[in-house]
Amino acid sequence: MQPRTDDLSFIKFLERRLQDDPPLRKSQRTRERLKIAAARLLASRGYHEISSGAVSAEAGLAEGSFYLYFKDKEDITRTVLDEFTGNFLGPYLAASGKPSASAFEAIRNSNRAWIDLAFDNPGLLRCLLQFADDDAEFGAKMQRQNFEWHMRVAHSAWHNTDSQGSVLLVYLLGGMVDDLIRRLVVYVDKQLQAFLDDILIDRESLVDVISIVWLRILHPNATLPSDISERSKGIAELLVAVPRRRGKR
Repeated sequence: MQPRTDDLSFIKFLERRLQDDPPLRKSQRTRERLKIAAARLLASRGYHEISSGAVSAEAGLAEGSFYLYFKDKEDITRTVLDEFTGNFLGPYLAASGKPSASAFEAIRNSNRAWIDLAFDNPGLLRCLLQFADDDAEFGAKMQRQNFEWHMRVAHSAWHNTDSQGSVLLVYLLGGMVDDLIRRLVVYVDKQLQAFLDDILIDRESLVDVISIVWLRILHPNATLPSDISERSKGIAELLVAVPRRRGKR
């Protein structure tokens, strides 16, 4: 996959925020340093391999300082992941879904945002899955947020339908994207990655192909845009050709 030219790393977001707009109180700055240290370790080692001592050392603090701000590693993990999903992923994805010139552009903008965020935060996405399995309350919260996102997409202006069945369609399409992200970013499937490289599907082409599938399901009569890659257009033609081949049998 092609490298990115911008950066949507949550860890770098936290670091820039502390540098550019530091809290006035020293205790608040110390708490932010611990959160940044925890985010780094969660991303590099995973939830099961961190400890309060490791977080303190990463922040350059004595371990006793940790307990002035957090009860244990579960507490700081929940704090970091809540901010990651609520104050970082959520607003960025919401901004990507602003009204666009066409249904395809709206679909592509949303898919590109989610895929870009995933590629820049693979370790934290892995931690979301790990912690949701270990913490029932956090897992239930993630499911609620996921459901609310699917409902918003299903009833958004570019989808333009009130059908209850549309929610299921969006779940199916969203599951396709999430599975690809898991295979390409979270738990890397090297065979799939190599296959995409072999057939010249870079990240932008992948966004186009995924978005065309969404378009064909949600807006089957919509015209394909002219600015997608030639490789993506070829795959799109396969989607269009399937019903015609069946009709000739």
